[in-house]
Amino acid sequence: MPEVSYEEALSRLAAASHRGMRLGLGTTTALLAALDNPERELRGVLVAGTNGKGSVCAMVAAIGQRAGLKVALLTKPHLTSYRERIRLGGDPVPERHFEELVDQVITAESAMDRSAGLPTHHELLTAMGFLAAAEYGADLTVCEVGLGGRLDATNVWDAGVAVVVTVGLDHQAQLGNTVAKIAGEKAAIIKPGNLAVTGAAGEAAPVVREAARRAGVRLWQLGAEVGYRALESDDGCGRLDVRTPKRQLRGLTVGLGGGIQLANAAISTAVADCLIDQGHPLTESHIRQGLRGVVWSGRLEPVASRPMVIVDSAHNPHAVAAVLPDLQRRIAGRPAVLLFGSMGDHDHRGMLELLATIPFAGAVFTRAESPRAVEPPSLLAEWPRAGRMVVPVGDALEAARVAVGPPGVVVALGSIYVIGEVLAHLKIGLPPDPLVVGQPLW
Repeated sequence: MPEVSYEEALSRLAAASHRGMRLGLGTTTALLAALDNPERELRGVLVAGTNGKGSVCAMVAAIGQRAGLKVALLTKPHLTSYRERIRLGGDPVPERHFEELVDQVITAESAMDRSAGLPTHHELLTAMGFLAAAEYGADLTVCEVGLGGRLDATNVWDAGVAVVVTVGLDHQAQLGNTVAKIAGEKAAIIKPGNLAVTGAAGEAAPVVREAARRAGVRLWQLGAEVGYRALESDDGCGRLDVRTPKRQLRGLTVGLGGGIQLANAAISTAVADCLIDQGHPLTESHIRQGLRGVVWSGRLEPVASRPMVIVDSAHNPHAVAAVLPDLQRRIAGRPAVLLFGSMGDHDHRGMLELLATIPFAGAVFTRAESPRAVEPPSLLAEWPRAGRMVVPVGDALEAARVAVGPPGVVVALGSIYVIGEVLAHLKIGLPPDPLVVGQPLW
């Protein structure tokens, strides 16, 4: 296999960015065929949804790892390094392994049926994830859908268990301008022979139920077959009781912060029961240990003190509304500054309207190193109070820290890419990838 550096591998991957975004499965199908269809060896969970996908993926993977299974976790996007997108046994793939995966998919690209078109950046990464999981011999593969579901590259895979976590308005240009239309796109990951779980509510719920009915699939819905009750906690950790058609679990502890993670934990427990029905050796103890020990960065996560810096991956109004009560509790009685950046295809106006209900003492607007990022003047124009603009993200963080002072709180959200650059500036997580020409779209 040719010797290439990690930076060269990233450059080869990024070169596909000029092909843009493609919705459809034909190219991914052709690429995987050129790789001898590694995805056909894999069974596990495919997770779609507007918000909560990553958290549910992390919880299910943690449960599987507590059972001693070989778990492949495939997520997107990343915070500081592409290697986060492929985790084998809980660990991001090493640089050398990543280089080999890039070489394999680029070589397969040259041998694939070109009538389907050349693969995009997302399609190449999808193939890399399935290839890595198959080579690892994964007992359980947990894969996060990219955009939507029906036409997302990951939907070439029949996982066995399909999950639609939540449905809200996001990526409307690609998925539709109503919750019902978006729900139909996401629910299309449910395939005949699957077991399915959903947290979809409101007008999305009947759409998901109808998709399951058409596929002849058993569906468990949060609020119906699956339920949970939040419990008081003295140590700040989330605690809950969960009911599924298979069991009742009392006094579960969730390692991720925020009230929304209780719903994600209930969904993950139901997913674990589905996996048990499909022959995976999971027990109540594995569920308890996995939920308690799960680690997933960027979810209402304190990453610095004096002043406290809290980062959250909320990047649409649906997600901001979910974390708003927790943010209000955490900053109550303390001076707080908002650090905000967004992507152009996300509803930054809707997010800022919600965030304006919090009495922030100030706001700093910035932009990530992405061609999709909104310019700070557009963000400031939507903010009803005084604010300032600082670029790059690292400088914006320092400006916010100075503005709020040691007793205060900086709240950073609005874009996963902004959060990644905050963590990189604080030297948290994997070292940031080198910048290469042709930065990917997502």
